[in-house]
Amino acid sequence: MEFTQSLGVKEISVESGEVELELDATEDHWSTAERAHGGVLFSVLDTALGRAVVSSLPEGRGCATLECKINFFRPVIRGTLRATARVVIKTRHTAYTEGSIVDQDGRLVARATATFFLTETRTLSERERV
Repeated sequence: MEFTQSLGVKEISVESGEVELELDATEDHWSTAERAHGGVLFSVLDTALGRAVVSSLPEGRGCATLECKINFFRPVIRGTLRATARVVIKTRHTAYTEGSIVDQDGRLVARATATFFLTETRTLSERERV
């Protein structure tokens, strides 16, 4: 099972360079502070950002996260979270992306930017290590 599936991430829409994902946050996602763990929110955004990049590439190509910066704005206890991401600019070798997560009331929970290295193949087993 893919990691994001085990988190409960659902794909809502994918268009060229834009993605929308959803997560029903529950106690399973909590940190010891009894709120959604920042790593869960980071994983959701990194996934959305990466899928936005892949959706803008020819079939079979992939990407790898080079760097990602996230800001957290409010805690999440539970509820439906919606992550959106888009490719801002893509060059021959990299893509720069932006994304955010909002809660079920439309309030901004987290925002991230990331840069991805574009690869000729989707999986590592198909290519030499970078």
